[in-house]
Amino acid sequence: MVKIALVKPCWPYPYSKSEDTYNRIWPPLSLMNCGAILEEGGFSVKILDFHALRIRPYKVKDYLQGFDKIFITSSSLDRWQCPNVDIKPFLETVGYLRGLTEEVYVMGYHGTVEPEKILDLTKAKAVIRGEPECAVLEICQNKTLSGIKGLSFREEGGLISTPTREALDMKKLPVPVFHLVDFKKYSYEIMGRNFALFETSRGCKFHCSFCNKIMYGERIRTKSREQVFEEISVAVERHNVRTGYFMDLDFLSDRETVKGLCEYLIRKKYKFKWACQARGDSLNEEILKKMKSSGCDIIHLGVETDSQKKLDCLNKNTTVDKIKNTVSLCKKTGIKTFAFFMFGLPGETARERKKILNFAEKLNTDFVSFHRLIPYKGSRICSDGPASNTGAGSFIKAAFIRYYLRPCYIFRLKPSIIYNGIRLLFGRIKTAT
Repeated sequence: MVKIALVKPCWPYPYSKSEDTYNRIWPPLSLMNCGAILEEGGFSVKILDFHALRIRPYKVKDYLQGFDKIFITSSSLDRWQCPNVDIKPFLETVGYLRGLTEEVYVMGYHGTVEPEKILDLTKAKAVIRGEPECAVLEICQNKTLSGIKGLSFREEGGLISTPTREALDMKKLPVPVFHLVDFKKYSYEIMGRNFALFETSRGCKFHCSFCNKIMYGERIRTKSREQVFEEISVAVERHNVRTGYFMDLDFLSDRETVKGLCEYLIRKKYKFKWACQARGDSLNEEILKKMKSSGCDIIHLGVETDSQKKLDCLNKNTTVDKIKNTVSLCKKTGIKTFAFFMFGLPGETARERKKILNFAEKLNTDFVSFHRLIPYKGSRICSDGPASNTGAGSFIKAAFIRYYLRPCYIFRLKPSIIYNGIRLLFGRIKTAT
């Protein structure tokens, strides 16, 4: 039987140096999807999450002997939207894989936007562009590379890029291979351990200028309710998953599916807490109450800034008042909020940064994350002009300290959350520049 290895490299934890990307130890859902499709096809599959195992690049060869094909990702699904800028750990890991087999393939955001560069850096046999699931299966079936959509590879010294693959039909995805990972190794510090990732959809109908959607495409695709129900049941009942995060770019894009999911979880009475990412203007008191009753613990909100003018420039299609109202409704229903703010927008001044921080404190969400604008290739803002990142790193460092060390903040949280929050805060301070 053909033996396939699916690999996630080890990244610095909790943050990479001089980078705002938080390298959480979360399950490699895209690899788990690939593994499910491969097992259905009769292949022997192993997932090697070196990030969760904390296995550094120079040790990976000890774990990858005897595999016929090796697939390694530079950005698993939880990093599709906000990938690492510094990919040295990925490149080092690929370097140690060469020599084990000629059949090394790379996938993820970086090869999708710069296939020729990543091919040259990795010397991989091919780069998979975009969603990897179907291409991985066809490669393992030994189809001719030139006949597989969404690949880039070298042939006789020249670059060959096959046509872009159509967006994946989410309804055809099997249950991820939950049995190939150890959920005890995964956690979300503000929710708990035995942590899993789920999807109900991919894509987003909105067009925020800073958003990197190149791995998702433009069209929203959804799973059936039955798929989602089965995945949660398998995870909770067979693998003791107790916390989870729905990775949808806009969890409320299909409100009826969300209502059905909530009703299902209420009926099952699982000991299962979950989080999601949602737009402020898609939430109302009715749906929030249903979400709370079904175990929703935290909602991630992309607030970004305090200025309506800036929101309009970012094409957010929302208002400051809607954001305030959403946070107020979440507090009323007992759901925690995690707000994301962005610094370094074009033309931003020091005074404007202080106003954003003041707004964050007044909004007073349970958790915040401050980030520098990163003009990812594939996002509109990449070509809109230079970001104003001068001094942003030092400001963000001070902003984290000021927000999280406020007495009014510290005294309202559970000791366990304060401990983890402070630990991660100092990890962020140590790596910020």
